Amino acid sequence: MALMRRLLFGALSGVLLAAAFPPYHLPYFLPLAIAALLAALQGATPRQGFYIGIISSGIHTGATLFWLSNLFAAAVAPLCAILSFFPILFCTLWPWLQKKLPLWCAAILWVGLEFYRAEPFVLNFGWPTLGYAVAGRPVFAPFAATLGVYGISFLAFLLGTLKGRTLIIATVLWAVACLVRLPAPSPERPLTITLVQATDEETLFQLSSKLPSSHPKGSLLGGRAGVGGPDIILWPEHAFRSDPRVAGRLKFENYWPRLTALARESKAHLIFGAHVSKGTGEKDFENAAFVLQPNGELAGIHSKNHPVHFITDGIASTTAKAIPTALGRLGVPICFDNDYPQVDRKLVQDGAEVFLVPNMDPDEWGDVQHAQHRLLFAMRAMENGRWLARADVAGGTSTTAPNGVEVAHMKNGEPQTLKVTIGRTSSRTLYSLGGWLFGPLCLVVSMGLIIGMIAWTKLHKLGS
Repeated sequence: MALMRRLLFGALSGVLLAAAFPPYHLPYFLPLAIAALLAALQGATPRQGFYIGIISSGIHTGATLFWLSNLFAAAVAPLCAILSFFPILFCTLWPWLQKKLPLWCAAILWVGLEFYRAEPFVLNFGWPTLGYAVAGRPVFAPFAATLGVYGISFLAFLLGTLKGRTLIIATVLWAVACLVRLPAPSPERPLTITLVQATDEETLFQLSSKLPSSHPKGSLLGGRAGVGGPDIILWPEHAFRSDPRVAGRLKFENYWPRLTALARESKAHLIFGAHVSKGTGEKDFENAAFVLQPNGELAGIHSKNHPVHFITDGIASTTAKAIPTALGRLGVPICFDNDYPQVDRKLVQDGAEVFLVPNMDPDEWGDVQHAQHRLLFAMRAMENGRWLARADVAGGTSTTAPNGVEVAHMKNGEPQTLKVTIGRTSSRTLYSLGGWLFGPLCLVVSMGLIIGMIAWTKLHKLGS
C-alpha cells in the first residue's frame, strides 16, 4: 500500500476516533476507527507507522481536546503533542511487532499504552481513553463492572481487528449497544440528597437554610427518604478556600459555628469542600471534603488525591477511606479524583456504599469540557456499581445510577438546589474485586512482548 493511501486511512481513523467523544459523541463507529488504523499499519514500516500515528492521533487529540486552549493558551500545542505521543508510539511499534504476533495482540499493546498515559505517566490524563466514549451507555455497564474502562477499550479494539463481513456485523452490534436505552435501577436503601449549586459561601448558606428538616425532632436517623427534608446536604468543592474551623479576622468569617448550626437545624449530614492548612505558604493546603453529622460533630475528612495539573489545587493526599456515619459508609471523592479509577475503587474496597462528590467545573470551561468530564463520573459509577451524586458550582450538578444512566442534571449554572433520591450498595463488583488489574496487566504484557521481540531479533541476528 502506498504511503499516501496509508495516511488517508490514518486520517479516517482519527476522524472516527474524535467523533466518538463530545462535542460530537458518536461512538457507534469505534470498531471501524480501529479497523482503519490497523489497515493503514498492515505491512507498513515503523517509520511509516510513525507518520500514520501523527496523522491519526493528531486529528483525534486536536479535535477532542481543543478546549485545552481556553486554559493554557499556546501551551495547548505541546500538551496535545505529549498526549498524542502514546498512540504514535503504538503506530510505530506495531508494524515491527506484527511480524511475529497475531493481530489480537495489538489490543493488548494499545490498552497497555492507554493505561500508562492515563495513570503511571507523570502527566497522567485519561480523558481520550476509548472506553470513556460509551460511559453512560447502560449496555456496557456489565463490561465496566468487570474490567473497567480499559476492558471496554480492549473490547472496542478487539472488534476492530475483525475483517470483512464479521467486522460489519460487529460494528452494527456495537452501534446497537450504544443506542439501547435502559432505565436506572430502583434505589435500594434510599437516601434523599439535596445538591446545592453556588459559587460563594453566603449563597450556599441561604439556599440550604431554606430546606425543611430531614426528620421530626427526636426521631432516629436511618435514611428515610421522602420524610421532610434531605438526609444529606451536599455542597461543591472549594466552598471555603480556608479551614472553616479557624475563625477569620472578621465576624462573618467564623463559619464553623454556622456550619454546625446548619447541620443541627436541618437534621441532615452536611458535606462541603474546604481547605486544610499544611503550612504557612499559599499552596500549603489539602483540598478536602468535610462530613458533618446531624448533631454538628465532624464525622470525617477526605483529602483530594489528585489535584488538577498546573493550578493551585492543594497537596496530593495518598489516603482514600470511606467515612462512617449513621447512614452507612460514605465515599466523598473530590472532583478530579473521579478522573482516575483508583480513588473510587479504594473507597469501595473500604466499604463506601455511595459516592457523594464535591465538584467544581467552572462555567468558563464551556459545554464541551463539561460533557467530556461527565463521562468520567458515569464510568466510575459503572465500574463500582454505585450511585454517584455531585454538587457543582456552575451546571455540572447531577446524579448517576450504577448502570451509568444520568437520572438528574441541573439545566443551567444558576445558584439553585436539586433534590434527588439515590441508593446505597454494599456489594462489590468484579472490577473492585480484581478486575481493575486488567489495565496494569496489559501494560506488563506489552512490555514483555516488546522485550521478547528485541530478544528474538538479537538471537535471529546471531543465528544468521
